[in-house]
Amino acid sequence: MGLVRRFWHLPRREKLFFLESCILLLVANVSVKIIAFRHINRFLRRWSDRMQRAVPSNDMRSDIELIDLSLSRAANVLPGRNLCLSRSITKLIMLHRRSIPAVLFAGVKCLEDSSLTAHAWVRAGDCVTSGTLDLSENAEFTVLVRVGLRVLPH
Repeated sequence: MGLVRRFWHLPRREKLFFLESCILLLVANVSVKIIAFRHINRFLRRWSDRMQRAVPSNDMRSDIELIDLSLSRAANVLPGRNLCLSRSITKLIMLHRRSIPAVLFAGVKCLEDSSLTAHAWVRAGDCVTSGTLDLSENAEFTVLVRVGLRVLPH
């Protein structure tokens, strides 16, 4: 009951962002598990191409922060484990819906025991938003996939 009460007291804008992130995160989770990544990649590239002509909103920084907060809340509430790829896909779509330039990166790095680990993260505006890793740790990954609008480095 506490979750419902907390949701009820959120401002309207935060409620809408939260509901959008829940729906998109569920769709992204299912998609990552049952659809080949080449199809997801093709969809995201087409989506990004359509968004190149859009004009970003004036309040880009607050939108990015609210998307991060909403996505974190949704990941905590929804059942199951949310992979960084699902979270990054959701974040990319939410950012592009608001005409915020963003790039999704997916990469791998070799661990000390010669195994590979993969990670996905999003760079939006002038900041990197990955959910669990910061920019210095992302630099260790070799980028294999880059999807989205070009973001100018700062």
